[in-house]
Amino acid sequence: MDTTVTDAQWRAQQATLIATVKRELRTVTSVVLGERFRSIDERLSEDGREHFALQDTQGGSANLWLDAIPMVSGMIANTMTNTTTDQYVVQISDRLPSEFLTRVLAHEVGELIAARDRSSQGLAPIRENLLNQEADIGDRRELSSQDHGRIAELNWLAARASAAELPEPQRTEARADLSALIDQCGMRPVSTTAETESYEAESEAADTRRYVSWDFFSYEAKHLVATLARPIEHLDPTDAAVLQASRDAALRAERQVEAFIGRREVTMPMPGYDQNGLPLPRDQLEAAASQWAEYRAQVSARTAQAVEGHLAQGQFPSRRVVIGGGASLTGRDPDALLIDGAGRWHLDPGRGIVQSADQDRDLAEWMGVDPHSTVERPGDRLPIHAVRVWEDQLATRGDVVNGHARLRLGRNGELLTEIQRLGEDGKEAAPPLWVACQGTPSIATGLTPEVVPGMPRGDFAVESRAEAVRLIGDRLRELEGQGLTGAGEMRAWLTQAERGGADARTVLGALKSSPLMDALTAGLGPDKARIGNCFGALDSTAKWESARNEAPGRVLLGDEVAENRFDAHQAEHWVVAGSGGTGVANAEIILTQNLDARVTIIGSPPPPALEHQVQFPEMQKKYGEGGEGRLTFIQARVGAIETYFDEQKRKTCFQIPYVDGAGENERQQVLRADGYVTSLGRTNPLPPALQVLANEVRDRGGEISGALQFDKDDQYIGYGLTFTVGDKEHQVDVDGAASWQLPREIFAPESGLQRQLNTMGARGLPAETGNAAPGFAPIARQSALRARAVAAAEAGDVNAIRRLSAVPARWQRPERGPETRTEAGTGTEPPGAGPGNTIPLREKVPLSEHAPPRAKAAEAEQDATPPATPKPAPDKGVPGSDLWQLGVPQGRPSRPPGPRQQPHQPPPGHQRPEPGLGMGD
Repeated sequence: MDTTVTDAQWRAQQATLIATVKRELRTVTSVVLGERFRSIDERLSEDGREHFALQDTQGGSANLWLDAIPMVSGMIANTMTNTTTDQYVVQISDRLPSEFLTRVLAHEVGELIAARDRSSQGLAPIRENLLNQEADIGDRRELSSQDHGRIAELNWLAARASAAELPEPQRTEARADLSALIDQCGMRPVSTTAETESYEAESEAADTRRYVSWDFFSYEAKHLVATLARPIEHLDPTDAAVLQASRDAALRAERQVEAFIGRREVTMPMPGYDQNGLPLPRDQLEAAASQWAEYRAQVSARTAQAVEGHLAQGQFPSRRVVIGGGASLTGRDPDALLIDGAGRWHLDPGRGIVQSADQDRDLAEWMGVDPHSTVERPGDRLPIHAVRVWEDQLATRGDVVNGHARLRLGRNGELLTEIQRLGEDGKEAAPPLWVACQGTPSIATGLTPEVVPGMPRGDFAVESRAEAVRLIGDRLRELEGQGLTGAGEMRAWLTQAERGGADARTVLGALKSSPLMDALTAGLGPDKARIGNCFGALDSTAKWESARNEAPGRVLLGDEVAENRFDAHQAEHWVVAGSGGTGVANAEIILTQNLDARVTIIGSPPPPALEHQVQFPEMQKKYGEGGEGRLTFIQARVGAIETYFDEQKRKTCFQIPYVDGAGENERQQVLRADGYVTSLGRTNPLPPALQVLANEVRDRGGEISGALQFDKDDQYIGYGLTFTVGDKEHQVDVDGAASWQLPREIFAPESGLQRQLNTMGARGLPAETGNAAPGFAPIARQSALRARAVAAAEAGDVNAIRRLSAVPARWQRPERGPETRTEAGTGTEPPGAGPGNTIPLREKVPLSEHAPPRAKAAEAEQDATPPATPKPAPDKGVPGSDLWQLGVPQGRPSRPPGPRQQPHQPPPGHQRPEPGLGMGD
């Protein structure tokens, strides 16, 4: 039987879940909030997305954005909490059976309200769950937000069990579900009364949990918990039989899971914790960052020395290679050689990440860090020193070289890595090191280069001089094939000039003076505009390069500001071209470093996500109108940079042509300043680590192809490239922020892939979260998922990594329309054996290396593919016997457990063993 789930079925299922949310959310929310509930109204955003405005009787309000999307197997829901602007995004897995939806909604609403309440009081979240059968209570008496989610479930189930208007079977089922949930919450002993010691300990813990939770129970929940939270021997025979059936089903499912995935001990230290498993104190972060940087430098020196030793013996060390770091270090393979220049966050002079600890709380799940421990209040921005500590700890889990690297072809077509170490001054130190690549190298070199002002946009956009030269070279190849004299020679010169770093004015002059100029555009039809735009791109680049030569230090790329490679005192009035996240961050750095500077940000209206971050509103308030008045915004379209000599200041300054208004109100304007920063967006080239390899492959007549990469759950994990030369084929994977900018020379703009990727990223991370797909926390998640997929592939799972030519249609938003109801046989519920769709579900799924030692039923859903793992059959005559589907019991901690052994924090003494380079000799 064909069990493939079609795109139409996935979208229908998503539409069904969304329609059910719209129908049931008011009822669920009123039960969860109880007397606090005031109203909830459906709203429509300017871009057509539906959401809900919630108000309580205490004057609090929040916007709820709900969606049903592809999620990691075993994950049934996720809530992203933006307490900065009270935006809460609740995402439901599109695998979730509809009958569980209201209960899941109740949990998520209860959790987000608890997170909001604590944040509004300036209180950090409670790290450990209390309502968990396996939790060690000790003297703890506070409930986590996830505990409040459990209580919301209990209240919802109690309301259904007590609702006289519901049919008897539904009330009975709700009562059974509630009884099983009491087990999960540890509110009744599970040992028999004959097991005296364990029974008494569990009874005492159960009493404590009920006492702590009591004031949060609804009237109906208090009654039912008092009735059902008793030892199974003391229950009514019917309730006892129902409870025993659910326990038996849960036990069968758990045993199947343990047999399938086995047990895995947690030994890897968690970043940012001390040797006792406690987060580093905030006042020690700066000192710890310096010490970890020193330790990382020593590990780098030893690693480089070991490589040098093998090279001196005439041997190429053979290593798995990872180039680049940042948040992608969550997926760092400890056995691989990491080459990373410790850039971006190690150099950024700003205060830290622009999101708050609340907004980046998922770092606890994916990176194993506690973001709230690094801030005074949960709404504060994550400090830069914490990020540096985290990254350096992850980097030094294996061999690392502080430096830059690029892939090269060897004499016989083998794949090599050329490594340029960084000296103490931050510059590359000769000679390079060489390593032979083992397996598939991974590239995560961060954000791509920025666009130069004046680049042609629109249908025939050209975003960089490199793209312009490539497109003109392709046209010259066509002309050469047609036998046009001089076309081949001009193409060869053009290629050499670009690789040799010739300035754009030289390239442009050579082309314009060439007798081939007319032939370049002859007979092209619509493509003539693109070739014309190539010359426009070269002209804009030439103006940019000239301005940099005329005013060194005052004409900057945004990344030069972000990496502190500039002096803010070089100018009094800085213009930042571009109003996105990078431009705003650059303006903040300038205003902070030069207290006399003025900054004008000019560009399109700021993207919506900025309004929901911590940085942007604070910056407007402090520096804008009503504050210091040193920050101004102009909404306009920016032209190419122009220079003039200011007689009064006796130096070269800049005039920036721009157009504001639209239609009849459109006006040509000019802005003048003595400092210029461009942050107009990112180009889409190959990562720098791959550009030389691409040239070498093409020079040898080879080919390059690419594909998007998704795991079996349709989660994006980067893109893969294949370099083919003769009979050799080399695979390279691109991860991290760079993976969200597809190289246009491989993925043609006409394919629409970049647009698909952007749309998917925006659906997975709506602007209201204050985050974006290439952001720090989302990349930490992506790279952790990639690491898991790679491990599964190496273990023999051929479906662990899927190479696709398009974003799965499952990521397309279902069309808005009348409510969709699921009927038997209609196919709107995905079959039980869809891709990655297997057995039990749980709320949040940590990676296996961060998971609690005891395997839970839900974890089989991450890895098994039907029918490899059979589902335990529920007893149709006993309500609640199918509760294994919700992962009973769950026992999820709120953060990864502390490892058995931690390195000393600050970093260990310099006694680390010599790098185990695994030379393969």
